[in-house]
Amino acid sequence: MRAITGRTQIYCVIGDPVEHSLSPLMQNAALATMGEDAVYVAFRVRPEHLATAIAGLEALGVRGLNATIPHKERLEIGRAHV
Repeated sequence: MRAITGRTQIYCVIGDPVEHSLSPLMQNAALATMGEDAVYVAFRVRPEHLATAIAGLEALGVRGLNATIPHKERLEIGRAHV
C-alpha cells in the first residue's frame, strides 16, 4: 500500500448506502495507473447531513465528489439543493 500524505489529493463518492459502490476500486486503479498522488474514497452520508457534509468536504479541500442515491436526486451540478 502506498503512503498517503498531506499532499495526497482526495476525491470521493457520497451516498447512503455507499458500501456497495465499485467507484473507489475503479477510480483508485485509474489514479494509480496515471501516477497521481490521489485517493478516492466512499463516505456514507445520511440524507439529513448532506449540506453539512458537502460544506465539510469543501472545507477539507476534497478535490471532487460523485453522488449516488439518494443524494444524486438532491444535487445539481455545482450546487446542493437540500
